[in-house]
Amino acid sequence: MKKRRISTQSSPENARGKIYLAMRLTLLLTMFFSFTAIASVSSQSVTLKLENASLRETIKELKNQTGVYFVFNEEEIANLNVKLNMVLTNEPFEKALDRIFEGLPFSYEYAEGVVIVKPTPQKKDDVKLKLIKGKVVDTDGMPLPGVSVVVEGTTRGVASDVNGLFQMMIENKVGQKLLFSFVGMEQKVITWQGQDSLHVVMKYSAVDVDEVVVTGYQTLNRRESASAVSVVKTDDIYMAGAASIDQMLQGQVPGLMVMNTSGEPSATPKIRIRGTSTINGNKAPVWVVDGVILEQDVPITASELNSEDAEYLVGNAISGISPQDIESITVLKDASATAIYGVKAANGVIVLTTKKGRAGKPTVSYHGEVVLNERPSYRNFDRMNSAERMQLSKDIFEQGLSYNSNISLDPDDSYEGLLNELVNRRMSQEEFALRSQEMAKRNTDWFDVLFRNAVTHSHNLSINGGSETTKYYFSAGYNNNQGGAKGSVSERFTTLARVDASVGKYINFMAKIDFSTTKNEGYSVVNPFSYAYNTSRTVQPYEENGKYHFYKKDSKYLYNVLNELAETGKESKSNDFNALLNLNIKLYDGLSYQGTFSYHNSSTNQRDWKTEESASVASTRGYDYKQYDENDDEYWKSALPYGGILDQGNTVKTGYTVRNGLSFIKVLGDIHDMNIIVGSELRGTKYEGVRSTGYGWTPTYGERFMPVHTDNFVNNYIDRMLPTNTNTISRVASFFGSATYTYNNRYVMNFNIRSDGANKFGSNPKYRWLPTWSIAGKWLLTNEGFMSRFADNGHYVSVRGSYGIQGNIHDDATPNLILEVGNRNTISNLEQSTIYRLPNPDLRWEKTTSWNVAADFSFWNGRLSGSLDVYKKHTEDLIIEKTVATSNGKSRLYMNAGEMDNQGFEGNLSVEIIQGKKLNWRFNVNFGRNTSEVTLANDDIYSDLEVINKMLDGNLAIKGEKLGSMYSFRYGGLSSENGYPLFYGKDGKLWHMADPKRMELVKSGSIYPDLSGGFDTQLTFDRCLSLSLGFTYNLGGVKRLPSVYADKNSALNPVANVSTNWKKRWRKPGDEKHTDIPVLYNDRVTSDFDRNVSAEDRGAVEECTYFYDLSDLRVAKADFLRLRSVGLSYIMPEKLLKGVGISSMMIRFQASNLFVWAHKDWKGLDPETPEANIPILPSYSLGINVSF
Repeated sequence: MKKRRISTQSSPENARGKIYLAMRLTLLLTMFFSFTAIASVSSQSVTLKLENASLRETIKELKNQTGVYFVFNEEEIANLNVKLNMVLTNEPFEKALDRIFEGLPFSYEYAEGVVIVKPTPQKKDDVKLKLIKGKVVDTDGMPLPGVSVVVEGTTRGVASDVNGLFQMMIENKVGQKLLFSFVGMEQKVITWQGQDSLHVVMKYSAVDVDEVVVTGYQTLNRRESASAVSVVKTDDIYMAGAASIDQMLQGQVPGLMVMNTSGEPSATPKIRIRGTSTINGNKAPVWVVDGVILEQDVPITASELNSEDAEYLVGNAISGISPQDIESITVLKDASATAIYGVKAANGVIVLTTKKGRAGKPTVSYHGEVVLNERPSYRNFDRMNSAERMQLSKDIFEQGLSYNSNISLDPDDSYEGLLNELVNRRMSQEEFALRSQEMAKRNTDWFDVLFRNAVTHSHNLSINGGSETTKYYFSAGYNNNQGGAKGSVSERFTTLARVDASVGKYINFMAKIDFSTTKNEGYSVVNPFSYAYNTSRTVQPYEENGKYHFYKKDSKYLYNVLNELAETGKESKSNDFNALLNLNIKLYDGLSYQGTFSYHNSSTNQRDWKTEESASVASTRGYDYKQYDENDDEYWKSALPYGGILDQGNTVKTGYTVRNGLSFIKVLGDIHDMNIIVGSELRGTKYEGVRSTGYGWTPTYGERFMPVHTDNFVNNYIDRMLPTNTNTISRVASFFGSATYTYNNRYVMNFNIRSDGANKFGSNPKYRWLPTWSIAGKWLLTNEGFMSRFADNGHYVSVRGSYGIQGNIHDDATPNLILEVGNRNTISNLEQSTIYRLPNPDLRWEKTTSWNVAADFSFWNGRLSGSLDVYKKHTEDLIIEKTVATSNGKSRLYMNAGEMDNQGFEGNLSVEIIQGKKLNWRFNVNFGRNTSEVTLANDDIYSDLEVINKMLDGNLAIKGEKLGSMYSFRYGGLSSENGYPLFYGKDGKLWHMADPKRMELVKSGSIYPDLSGGFDTQLTFDRCLSLSLGFTYNLGGVKRLPSVYADKNSALNPVANVSTNWKKRWRKPGDEKHTDIPVLYNDRVTSDFDRNVSAEDRGAVEECTYFYDLSDLRVAKADFLRLRSVGLSYIMPEKLLKGVGISSMMIRFQASNLFVWAHKDWKGLDPETPEANIPILPSYSLGINVSF
């Protein structure tokens, strides 16, 4: 069907009327939609992140977000070579336009949904903007791409291109400062003087005199600090395979001495900063993470903490923190740096700063590594093989020497066992000869049986990013560290989340939570290395049928080391949670509130177990496993006829820190720089724990305790099964203040004061609070006018000094009377109590006064740089034990009655040997020398024999002597008549046997080294291939060599391995002229020796074997030089990674602990860990760092 077209004809007047009507409607509609569009656009918010964006790209993005049309001249916009860098978050549209066009040679007009961009008209004599150009190069003249160039105080900036070129529009105003920054380079500040072109040379930050110093309370520019502080980056000291950051610090910081205690994965080294400032108190430094002091997860007394194995499997305060989450380590050493921490700060402070996010798109990073630990080998040690040990046994037999009654005479174990069978006619001569030949070739490799080439792997995944106002960092890590010996394992899982944010212009905060769970497994009664080192290689671990071979080790009970490892053990499981909020609120010009609120909670479970099948429990039971049963009398006479022993403890720690302060940071007149903070702090830690020992433990039946209540058990062990609470509470309240003042960037003054009050000293009010304070000054010489030419040549020199008072606390000391409540009396039915600590209302803090003078320098633009510090510390009111009348109820009382001095020097030196376009070679060395001398001590609380034993161990504080001074019996050579060792008595005569109290002691040296440090060198080619070597060293200390005689009163045990030195022993008169190895021990000979004893005091007489092991002959220098690490790394070129979506990748190979050079007397043993369960072993790692 067709539509009809109807046509009408109108008059001119009708036509004009309709046109006017259409125009009016169009105008109304246009106005309506325009106002709607304008209202819509005006109400829109703009979110942009501009990174080196052109104006054209910015306009395009604005149009996409808002729909607004932009009118501009394409050619004019294209000729503007300016890159925009800013972040706009929910900015109103017109405000966003204002920020974008600020400082540009364009203006805009915005109306009716259209933005018109046009050049700003300017007069020639009144140019407000100026285009400058330039080039950025390094010290070798090589162009630097990607250098950020920003006008100070603005967000305007550009980045240099691949040729190092840049150009940007700036205000035509002389005196503006341009900031040039680039990763790995020192920031360059240039004051613009009107020039059209700039040539900028940037230096690599080999020694960054402008690095940041984080004290935990303040963050200062290095130039603003007059304290003795060292800062290291985790990336610079990282060691593959190390589970915690403290294991990486040896030889890295001057004045910081790290003493390794073991090669086990969970081992905790002992750390001392500038020596020791206490005798009985805690000698360890304070650990601080992001401004919060961390405490141990389990309560450990000062004496326990200072011992070798107190933290075995438990770890220290930072064991749960992954090194991958730590950005930097700051070591505070002098009074100026540590006085702000008050309590315990006399031992120094180590501040860890965790990583935080960086503005930009999300970056995902993965770090992974695999580490192979090399097991020990007999080729490294001076031990006899089977044939050599059998020859020694033959010599012992032919001389008719006697053995201990508990030796093993199994013919499968020793030459003595074969001889016993032959002599008793249970073996023919032919069988004896055949089995002797087989045994001589046996050479059991105990290092292979007990150790392994362990494989360790660790992984860490992190993501960070954000905007200029909100940055985030999240990470998760897993570490599985297999120890070098079988049975040693450490496993840890860590997580961390951190957000740094700004809320408006006035509020900033950092929120962080972290959680870790750790499980460590180790040894209860077995020392794998000691067993492998000291057990004869004629002993075999297995029978021919594959079952364990048992023998009598050194007692009457059967023993197999593999069975003992399987049936005994020790483990620790810990969960650690920390939450932290740092808050900063700007109150007024330069004045702000700072708040720190932290909470930590941890739970630790420790188990030490021994099953009834172990030799350890057999010694408690009194006979071997299943040797007797209920039908035998021996069963009912036993103290533990059934089940094993389980010792376990559970500890929950909760703690908090609340810190409130006011901070004032202000620069007045461009020459007065002030940084002041005052505040208060409340810190508390509570431990709730229970420990119990269970007997009759049966793990196969649901871990029940089913002891048989024999008379022996009831009399000796039933009371020990009662659980013990280990609850402690510690609170510290503090007021603090810190101020830094810098005048004209030339003179710096630091002031710190803190007053601590603790419930440890609450009895006498005048001793309850300890004020600690410090003052320090610094003179930046090269900022003086008369040194300007010197400074212009790339040199820097400053001198500084400090003085202050620090404090320490003895954790086990108390002003109160402490009673130890025992069991109820069976007659009175009342609790029995004994005095544990006598009261001392005048007990007060240990106080240390110290001074430090130093110089920092850098010459030829950092080619040669370093520092040197000299210091002295005097500690008084040392808390020591004094003898009091026994009528007080206890004979010892804690009192402030000791003094000591520490003095030394430390320094570091860095040299850029080669700085080339392709090749760079640097060398760094650091050193620290410290001597600690006791100036007032007390030793009248010990008996004469106790004093001697402590002097032999180096554990007695002796007035006028170095701390750790070790004494030894004076060796007088071997007798020319019998070959037995002789020793000097106090009467000047030579003796074989004597009362130790009548023998002469001579000083052998200190168990602590005088000088420690490290040095490293690094070669870098084309900035991507790097080879590094790192060394650590200790000089000046001594240690006692391992004992020669395990049994002091009999011949060498047939199943014990010994040194090959025994082949060089004394055999005939005249041999004493060229050997110090004595004749084989014969009790029939020694019984006729004269004895140096007093007629009045018939004290215990010791054999010559006792004096021999504790003589000055058996003391060796503990000096060592360790090849700490050899590393080879390669950074993949970016052009190879872009196609696969990877932003960066580094592959790294590292070998650690390859060699140790030590005194020849150690014969392959590591002087640092000669008696550890596992020594420090060589390891090889392959790792990868990749970011997306």
